[in-house]
Parts: sequence; C-alpha cells; structure tokens
Amino acid sequence: MQLVCSASGKAVACGDQSPAHGNGLLLYSRPRPGAAFQLAGVVCPAPSALAGWPADLTTLVPGRAWLSRIEEAAQSPLKVAVLDPVTKHCVYERVGPGPRR
Repeated sequence: MQLVCSASGKAVACGDQSPAHGNGLLLYSRPRPGAAFQLAGVVCPAPSALAGWPADLTTLVPGRAWLSRIEEAAQSPLKVAVLDPVTKHCVYERVGPGPRR
C-alpha cells in the first residue's frame, strides 16, 4: 500500500476482492483531502476479465510478468501500473490489443 500511495500521490484505501472486476482487489483513492474515496484501480484482475474493461480504470500489477499477461488479454486500450516491490518504483504503461506473439 505504501508503494501505491507514493506512486499515486493520493490517499488510497483497499477494498474487497471483486468478482465483477476479475476477482481483483479494489483500490480506492481520494483526489484531495476531505473528498470521498472513488474506485481508482484493480489489483491483479484475472486477464480473462479484461474484455470491456474501462480505459480509465487502472490495472495494478506486481511486475513485468503480470504486464505480459495483461497485454496478451487486452481487447481494448488499458492503463496499467506496474509496481516493483523490490525497487519501489511504479511505471505506467498503456497497452492495447495488438498482434499476438
């Protein structure tokens, strides 16, 4: 959570695992102090759930291996935050449907 908080620069809170979001863990953020928390992303959703995924909903993954899985399953443009717990860095990637390798 510290890594997500520092990468986003916003207050964040974890929600429950969500079957409607590929069994990923819901992540909420508050854009400014005093504002309500809003759904901001989903941590590690099942790649099979990405059909029709909203382009503005960030998918958070714990490394490049997960990013590859998301890229393979993407059926529309997606915003992915790749978190590296070892280096404590976060890189945002845009992925979309493309030729399958």
